[in-house]
Amino acid sequence: MEWQWDQGPIGRLVKTGYITLRRDLEEMLRPLGLTHTQWSALGIILHYPGISPSQLEPLLMIERPSVTSLLNGMARNGLIVRKDHPQDGRSSCIYLTDTGTRLAQQTQHFTSIIEDRVKAGMTEEEFRTLKSLLVKMVRVLQAQT
Repeated sequence: MEWQWDQGPIGRLVKTGYITLRRDLEEMLRPLGLTHTQWSALGIILHYPGISPSQLEPLLMIERPSVTSLLNGMARNGLIVRKDHPQDGRSSCIYLTDTGTRLAQQTQHFTSIIEDRVKAGMTEEEFRTLKSLLVKMVRVLQAQT
């Protein structure tokens, strides 16, 4: 039985699209021993060195205990270091190690590979429209919460 995508709810379409993209990305990350969440955190920390765990939480869309567990694993694997926050002794700042920086830089282009696969099936204008509408959807839904 073939699902009628144009008749289903938008949430199912968004979820199916996300899971499909994520599976492709995870295939690329698996040989490097990285999970999708670790890879996302590497990219965020690369762009925001010194970010705090509480700032990572909403960006990764995971709960605080999961952030702690994630960071503990990344520290054990030599990808990050924690340093005391200069103004808040209860918090820490997260930085990439040299290994973490190399891995983040080495895998940064994976997003482009996935997006190129999507773009291959549509025009540039359709891709821009898709992205614009998804951003608009997120903003509308976030404004309602």
